[in-house]
Amino acid sequence: MRFVAAGCQHYEFGYYSAWRAIANENVDFIFHYGDYIYEGADIGAGVHTVYGKPFTAVRRHFGPEIYSLDEYRRRYAQYKMDPDLQAAHAAAPWLVSFDDHEVDNDWAGDTDQDGTPPDLFRMRRAAAMQAYYENMPLRASSLPDGSHMQIYRSFRFGDLMNTFVLDTRQYRSDQAYGDKEAPQGPDVWSPERTMMGAQQEEWLFNGLSNSETRWNLLAHQVMVMDLAHRKSAHSELLYSMDQWSGYMHSRNRLLQFIGDHCPGNVVNITGDAHRHYAGNLVIDRDKQKPVSVEFLATSISSGGDGVGDNDAHSQSVRRENPHLKATTDRRGYVICDVGRDVWRADLKTLDQVSRHDGQLSTYASFAVERGHPGLENA
Repeated sequence: MRFVAAGCQHYEFGYYSAWRAIANENVDFIFHYGDYIYEGADIGAGVHTVYGKPFTAVRRHFGPEIYSLDEYRRRYAQYKMDPDLQAAHAAAPWLVSFDDHEVDNDWAGDTDQDGTPPDLFRMRRAAAMQAYYENMPLRASSLPDGSHMQIYRSFRFGDLMNTFVLDTRQYRSDQAYGDKEAPQGPDVWSPERTMMGAQQEEWLFNGLSNSETRWNLLAHQVMVMDLAHRKSAHSELLYSMDQWSGYMHSRNRLLQFIGDHCPGNVVNITGDAHRHYAGNLVIDRDKQKPVSVEFLATSISSGGDGVGDNDAHSQSVRRENPHLKATTDRRGYVICDVGRDVWRADLKTLDQVSRHDGQLSTYASFAVERGHPGLENA
């Protein structure tokens, strides 16, 4: 089996050359991990500072930040007019999940980033869910019920692979420490805080326990690796509070279950971070014994052209995290070839998305042998 993982396609930040390249790949399906649209207002003309870098929009959102059903529908229509995205939709079936920008940046459960009363936020979420359902290839079981949508579900491909699509937005606790990059204080480790919610976790654990396939794919939204970095050489270690590193009790329960019940045949595919990452998943940072692996697919366009793999963040995360095997700030996608005994992943990158003629290349390739969790260079 061969499939692509991709997502994060901010319309203003670049052209969809990666989707054109994906349309030309011979794949069985495409997993879109989320951020199909971005909810923000038109960025406006001129040079802006985005992610600490100067940036000029290559094209523009229509209208202000979106809240109503009509506005969400119009934003999907604007994105879907892109011919490269249309080509990717025509080329292969899609398995989809939403992340945050289909509703609002970094939302968590009934909480948004602006402190909106939950009742009002659920009204916005209901509009967003309805528009998402109308525009994505989803089962009838995912038909929204008010502000809720049943998005976690599974797919089986013979005896080769079970795919579990997770939902790490609707059931999670609010992010700790104001959703800022922070040290891992007591709230991060609290058993009262959850990433998946009890019902989804039970569904996943039962599915993994009863799986009879050669491989199990966990297809979800945000990074599982417990990735630390420093702002300067002697500053404190910081972690993302929006990723699994901000929900360590949930993260370690997941990895402990994988290690106890299905070691060596679980692969995680994630996104959201606008960079490629590939690494081993370890419970104990000191022992570095992997129980699974993760491929985090970079963005289609979000973040613009990028700066490669020698920037300060890349240097810091490589230095602080021996379980991390590769990272680069370029746009692209991950393509996976799943054999019965070996899983191969190629990290594809484009040198630019600010123009239509970006050049595609393979940044790194890794292999995982079934029964032996851990990445090897391929």
